[in-house]
Amino acid sequence: MRDKIHFGAVGRDLYLDLPLTNVVMDYRPEGMIADMIAPIVDVPKQSGAIIEWSQADLLRVEDDTRAPGTAAKRITVGVSSQTYFANNYALQAGVTLEDRFNADPAYASKMFEGRATRLKDKLMLNWENRIGTQVFSASNVGSSAAVTSIWTGAGADPLADLNVAIDNVYYATGYRPNRALFGPKAWSAFRRHSTVRNLIFGTNNGGGYPSAQRVADLLELDSVLVGAALKNNTEENIAKSLVPIWGPSVLLYYAPAAPSIDRPSFMYSYRVSGGGVPNMQVERHPYDTKTKTDDIEVGYYQDELVTSKPLGFLVQSCA
Repeated sequence: MRDKIHFGAVGRDLYLDLPLTNVVMDYRPEGMIADMIAPIVDVPKQSGAIIEWSQADLLRVEDDTRAPGTAAKRITVGVSSQTYFANNYALQAGVTLEDRFNADPAYASKMFEGRATRLKDKLMLNWENRIGTQVFSASNVGSSAAVTSIWTGAGADPLADLNVAIDNVYYATGYRPNRALFGPKAWSAFRRHSTVRNLIFGTNNGGGYPSAQRVADLLELDSVLVGAALKNNTEENIAKSLVPIWGPSVLLYYAPAAPSIDRPSFMYSYRVSGGGVPNMQVERHPYDTKTKTDDIEVGYYQDELVTSKPLGFLVQSCA
């Protein structure tokens, strides 16, 4: 069971800084794609239930003929549910009196903007990492398979590997995957493979390497995503070790064009909105005379859930 984290700050402790909020709302850290894999659904409460209708019942062909003078045949649809709990994710940073006093006037006005965007960077990186840990695990998809031959080796057939995944999801659910997510090593191996290049550009025509859009067109997908984000895998005060958040795999999955509680999706992010609950707004705390700092905070309440495992297929160990 997840630990429940209760609301902490209250109105007398802070206020919303609207100019700084606009900065972080309009700012998107480079390479982050978590919201493309788990679209955000706004929910009114910190916890709740998600209704799941039985697809087997919904797609069953019923005998709808009716004899004269008889009632129409009654059908039933099974229903189940899973629950979400939106944990509070928040970080804060401060601007010290010394920083403001010693800074050039032109730079001083940017201090708080810099802290705000840095906080959002960190929050987005953590969100990305949570999603990457979930979706690149075979236990969280309907099916998975390691490639017979890695895509950088002889005998590899990356297009066949992805077509197997696409067909598997379609015939298991009735939904054809409309998005592909490549880890960076898998993407490099795929777009450099001669079979892929020759199919897109023509045999030995020197057409270069295909873009994500060209690959999406080839596979008849709405989009191809490449998880480019890196994270430092070491603790503070230890030499950095940058590693990809996304492993050498490819996820084929279905997600609707617009998020909705009523639409199936491989994954959703359930974010609390309204009622004064922080939702990536910048909260500014009163000046602390003890530490001589102005502190700002950014946070949100969210849970990320794989809502339909069969809508995802993981192609593993591609590179």
